[in-house]
Amino acid sequence: MYPRSGFLCFFRLSLLLLLGCSIATPVNCQPADPVAQAKALIENKQADAAFSLLAPLELRRAGDRDFDYWLGVAALESDRLERATLAFERLLIRNPDFDSARLELARTYLRMGSIDLAEQEFTRLLTRAPNETGRKLLEDYLAEIKRIRERQRFNRSAYIEIGGGRDNNLSSSTRDFSSAILNSFGLPGIVATGNSIRRGDNFFSVQTGVDGIFRLREDRSIFASADLSLRRYREFNDYDYFLANANFGYQTRRGQFDYTMSGFVQSFRQDGAFVDTISAERVSNDRDSRGMNLEVRRNLGTDTQIVLGIQFSALRYKTNPGQDTNQLQMSLALQQQPAWWPGGTLYASLSYGYDDARRPLNLFTETTATRHTPGIRLVAQSDTRAAMSWLSSVGWSRRIDDEPFARATLVQTGRDDLLEVYVRGTWKFVGAWSLQPYAVYVRNKSNIDLYTFAKAEGGVTLRRDFK
Repeated sequence: MYPRSGFLCFFRLSLLLLLGCSIATPVNCQPADPVAQAKALIENKQADAAFSLLAPLELRRAGDRDFDYWLGVAALESDRLERATLAFERLLIRNPDFDSARLELARTYLRMGSIDLAEQEFTRLLTRAPNETGRKLLEDYLAEIKRIRERQRFNRSAYIEIGGGRDNNLSSSTRDFSSAILNSFGLPGIVATGNSIRRGDNFFSVQTGVDGIFRLREDRSIFASADLSLRRYREFNDYDYFLANANFGYQTRRGQFDYTMSGFVQSFRQDGAFVDTISAERVSNDRDSRGMNLEVRRNLGTDTQIVLGIQFSALRYKTNPGQDTNQLQMSLALQQQPAWWPGGTLYASLSYGYDDARRPLNLFTETTATRHTPGIRLVAQSDTRAAMSWLSSVGWSRRIDDEPFARATLVQTGRDDLLEVYVRGTWKFVGAWSLQPYAVYVRNKSNIDLYTFAKAEGGVTLRRDFK
């Protein structure tokens, strides 16, 4: 047996050791509450770190009052507005009198541009403001909403770009024309002329545009835009071109769906190389197009949208009517702004096009250029608000002729696989000025050798935006 005094010393020592875990060394014995950690990070202006700490716990702890509040604050302060909205709305369903959360939700709506919803929440809080200071804060927010509404009723912007670069295949010509003619038509000894000659050249370009949007109300607006482009080549002036575009339309939101209905007209002018024809009329690359689009969007979650599009258009060639078509284009796409990539956007689409030719290819045949074209496109874009950003896309499509021997006498059904790769960077070096280097690669692989080609283009553009 222990002596009494020794037993008391042993007991006191054991008690101190047991209590030490909860009093003396809590960090080592118990994990800190992640909500408390996130709160401290937010107070230290580390909202990104706070969101990264709480976001993985959302499935398990969603519905907890403190967790949802600080998750929402972390999302708001790190500019993840959709995630903030979800957290605050979930919290207020269970706790409708949690005014701090309602204030943060109203601020989130305001930053998202949903000013009607923001006004509704600020007005609701105003009716139960606890003191004069709180009332003044809410009145200031409501006054700001009024000013925003006046400014945003009609918005307009414009830009101008000046640039230059090089195109190594102006007319998308095949590399070995004589062999291609032999394999496609069985004609030996034909030498390339006109647009069939492969040419490369440096160019200078100018582009300008303007657009405007008039908001009939928060969920309805009309819009219009116009762009003009001019490109001049240093040596081969026949390939200089002028392009004009105009768009106009109407946007609305109904429930979970956003609808955009628009029309467009386009005019392209390019002479191309001179080619002798039986009619002695010069065949140019001039074309005009017009059409209409319908796009429907729906949110599948806080960061994902599904997009359905359909377009009807008419393409008309001024001096080559055998290429005139009426076109139907359909697409289905997913667009995502993933949580792991702040400010980034991913886009993937499937498309199907049908070109219905208006008339035969020429006077000596009944064959037309009718065709169908399935395709896929992937796009990735970094945060466009950053000083440096980038955009990249890759697309593949397959053109399949619907009529036999439409483009070659030795190939019954023409099939072309077109690969397009595009990369562009943007450096906002001062104010509204930016520098945009870019590169494009296009490769068409056809079972008709005459249409197999590859081309690359690269350049840099200086851009000035006007708001």
